[in-house]
Amino acid sequence: MPMRCEVAGVSEITAKFEALREATRGDMVSMAVRKASGVIAKEMRTLAPILDQRTAKSTAQDPGALKRSIRVSVGKPQDGVVEAWIGPNSKVAHVAYWVEMGHRLVKGGYSHVTPKGFRGPGREIGDVPQHPFLRPAFEVSVQPALAAFRDDIKALIDEVFK
Repeated sequence: MPMRCEVAGVSEITAKFEALREATRGDMVSMAVRKASGVIAKEMRTLAPILDQRTAKSTAQDPGALKRSIRVSVGKPQDGVVEAWIGPNSKVAHVAYWVEMGHRLVKGGYSHVTPKGFRGPGREIGDVPQHPFLRPAFEVSVQPALAAFRDDIKALIDEVFK
């Protein structure tokens, strides 16, 4: 004998899911991504080294420029994906690479490494050791950032379904 079951409130549940779909389409998810990205950026700023001092003819950035340049940029949602870029701005990004990876210390101008040796008026006077801060900051803060994102999305869902 077939059983019959009636479910009440389907239209209300459908409306709630539609409201959730609308809420997750736009700014709410972007704001959650921005907040999560901010957790990573904060750790990058914490770990970023600060140059002690510049010498008279140094081409180095001002002390603290690297730390101050760390930004978060969140793109517009496209096809359900929100991207964020976290790190030094374009004026300082090349410096961050050299700090992160280390480099040769050259005095008297530029010096390029070529297959035939060095080219340029500068001479190598030493090495600047690597000082990783971007990768370690990401590794330390990715789980707290994901937790911040999860908490924001959970609050959004709770708000829609209350």
